[in-house]
Amino acid sequence: MAAPKRKQDNYPVASKKPKYGKEFTKNNSKDGETKKSKKELAAAPKSKPVLNVESDSDELDDDDALVGIKDDGSGAEEEDEEGDEEGDKMNTEGKVDGSAEAGTGSSKSKEAHAEQKRLAAERKQAKPLGNILIRGKKIWEQIRRRQLPAAERKGLIEELSKLIKGNVKELVFKHDASRIVQTALKYGDKKTKENITLELKGTYVALAQSSYGKYMVVKLMHYGSPEMKKMVVEEFYGSVRKLIKHREASFVIEDCFREYATPAQKAMLLREFYGVEFAIFKDEKDATTSLKDILEKMPDKRAIIMKSLFDLISGVVEKGAVFFTIVHKAMLEYISNAKIGTPEVTEFIELVKEHVHDIAFTKDGTQVVMRCLALGTAKDRKVMIKQLKPVTVQLATSEVAFLVLVAVFETVDDTVLVAKSLLPEFQSNFNNLAIDKFGRIAVLYPFAGRKPRLLPPSALPLLKEIDELRQTTSKKDPETRQSELRNHFSPVLIEGITGNAEDLCANSFGCQFIIEVLLGATGDKASTLERVAEQAAGDPTSEGHIVGTAFGGRMLKTLVAGGHYNPKEKKVEVVTPPINFHNLLYPKIKPHILSWATGAGSFIVVGLLETEGFEHGSDLRKELKEKKSMARLKSAVEDGNKGSSVILEALE
Repeated sequence: MAAPKRKQDNYPVASKKPKYGKEFTKNNSKDGETKKSKKELAAAPKSKPVLNVESDSDELDDDDALVGIKDDGSGAEEEDEEGDEEGDKMNTEGKVDGSAEAGTGSSKSKEAHAEQKRLAAERKQAKPLGNILIRGKKIWEQIRRRQLPAAERKGLIEELSKLIKGNVKELVFKHDASRIVQTALKYGDKKTKENITLELKGTYVALAQSSYGKYMVVKLMHYGSPEMKKMVVEEFYGSVRKLIKHREASFVIEDCFREYATPAQKAMLLREFYGVEFAIFKDEKDATTSLKDILEKMPDKRAIIMKSLFDLISGVVEKGAVFFTIVHKAMLEYISNAKIGTPEVTEFIELVKEHVHDIAFTKDGTQVVMRCLALGTAKDRKVMIKQLKPVTVQLATSEVAFLVLVAVFETVDDTVLVAKSLLPEFQSNFNNLAIDKFGRIAVLYPFAGRKPRLLPPSALPLLKEIDELRQTTSKKDPETRQSELRNHFSPVLIEGITGNAEDLCANSFGCQFIIEVLLGATGDKASTLERVAEQAAGDPTSEGHIVGTAFGGRMLKTLVAGGHYNPKEKKVEVVTPPINFHNLLYPKIKPHILSWATGAGSFIVVGLLETEGFEHGSDLRKELKEKKSMARLKSAVEDGNKGSSVILEALE
């Protein structure tokens, strides 16, 4: 199994762009020398480019550069010679052509450069581990070829393993040699991996802090056995507080916590956030991540533990590592145990409110942001909404982060601010959100609320916690808040359905979206209802017709009924005012009404017959009672169509 490609570390680095004043230009030298005139440049002797043979890197960051040192000098000399030759040709007095002399100079330059390369190779070979590096790079170059036969690769790996044995510690800290060891670890057998792991024992903390060594640790965690991973993680115990704030090591700790550590190991890593004293205890059997349990056992140390945790979180946030899952877990433990109405809460919200867009996309991070929204002031919430606005669509379509938007709807009293911030984002991505499994939840929440048909069961306990936390911060009645949001959302969503009815009706989530909006929206919906009814026109037996899909038939049946069916009460809860969709649908399906009554749309016809206020009831009954129609209905009943059977009973 190939190792997953690691994203480039985007750890923030403070940097400033160079500024150029009138007296300085981009062409100035590093030492600030004044720009030379053309005459001075022409008079100055031309210096040959020098190859830095003492460099250890030789551009080895580029895979292709591992084969040998690139020629950086000859090109410039050849250019100069060609320029001289061209000048001789342009001599009007017909002087002797200088091409022969130029050719001789070029030949000497190549010979000199070849000598430089030979000397550089000798210097490399004379360095410590020089022979291992030279041979190891050649083997690495062959092994990394995808088309290499398995048998040949196996032989090369065995040779490489023997080559590096006993020297792994020295190799892994070199950027060009580290990849050689990583290759041996990736393709080597169990014995090879164990040998490498044991040789590196005692250096994993240092490796994690190395710009090149950190990749070795992650590779070992990915390809190593559980025993090898355990050896690595255990070396981090006692150093987590230092490593999580380190530019390089923080990514290693994050990968270990998120991808590879066992629950017990995760607990040990996280416990160190609570204070230095927790780094002393390294027994995984007694480990727990629950800060609540720890505070109950040691109530006298509550202030020290909470301060230690807050200080570490603050330091990590300042370092820009706010997006790590281990940090989100620590944040959740803190805000879940902070005393409401005290600086513990206000200082934490002040620390993270401008970073909520980086925190919200993990399971723990979502809960952190939800709690901050519930406990924050109106001013805090305004800042958080501003930060969340640019990622509204990503939040809505996230498997966990959609709950952040739900929390916004449940806690922010300023519904005008919510509508102005979120609706433009919803409107510009309407079709994608309406048919997305999670995207539709956030958009429909003002209409369906916490109905089980919309929200997953796992979301309800979290929202109940938010209800308790918002008691002292949200003044508006929840029903009033939802009603105001519904009024703000209705015009935008009705317009969206009108313009995208065909696409929405072809999708299961799209049909559900139409149902919730048309039954719950306020304002004029007549043109939208008409547009949806048009989707049912045509032969219902044709391929792709809306009634031929389970979700399409369910949508039409619900809209005809004028409300959702309540299984407990065993009746339809008709909305007020009624939408009267049945009166709009019948003219569209009348030309094929018998096919509807005897086919997949039979229960929709039943709905037309049973729904109150249907203006075309007598006409429908007349159509169905014709001799030919009755014969087809009876035939459909014999074929097992239950809807046709109900129609016959209703016509008697």
